[in-house]
Amino acid sequence: MRPGTQRQQDYLLGVVYDLISEHGIDALTMRQVAQASNVSTGTINYHFQNKENLVISALENAYQLPKDWEQYRGSPAAQLRRIALSYVLRASSDRWWRFWINYLAASTRHEEMQVHQEARFDKQLAFWSSLVADGIAKGEFCEGLDPVDTAREMLILVHGLIAMQFMKPDAKTRAFARERINKGVDALLRGT
Repeated sequence: MRPGTQRQQDYLLGVVYDLISEHGIDALTMRQVAQASNVSTGTINYHFQNKENLVISALENAYQLPKDWEQYRGSPAAQLRRIALSYVLRASSDRWWRFWINYLAASTRHEEMQVHQEARFDKQLAFWSSLVADGIAKGEFCEGLDPVDTAREMLILVHGLIAMQFMKPDAKTRAFARERINKGVDALLRGT
C-alpha cells in the first residue's frame, strides 16, 4: 500500500473512532464519516467497501503494537506490562476504548462482527501466551506457568478493569487499574 493511501486510511479510521465513541456504531453512516473527514463517500467506499468493513478495519488498526514497542524488545516481561497497561484509560473520554466498548456491544447483535471479535481475541490470546512463554524461556517469569492459562487470566483481569473504568470513570479507578495490572505482572516474575 502506498504511504499516502495508508495515511488517508489511518486518518479515516481516527474519524471513525471519534464518531463511534460519541454516537455508537448503529448511528454511524458512511455519509457522517465523509462529512467529518472531508473525504468523499466514494473514496471511503473504495478503501472499505461498506460500513462493516470500515468498523472492522478500525478495530484491527487499533490493535497494532504501540509505537514505542521497540524500546521493550528483549524483555517479554516489559512487553507484557506495556501492553497490559494500555488497558488503563488515559481519561474517561478515551476515544479508542469508547470505540472498543461500542464494538463489543455491537458484536453481540452482528454475526460478522462477533466472528471477527472472537478471531481477534484468539490472536490476542496467542500473542500474550507467546510473551509469557518467551518470559519463561528467558528466566523472567516463574517456571511452571502455563502460558495460555496465564495469558487468559491476564486478559480477564485487563478486560474486567476496562469495564470497571467505564462504570466508575475517575482518576482513582484508573490508578487502581494501573496498580492491579502491575501486581498481576509482578506476580509472574521469577523471584517474587
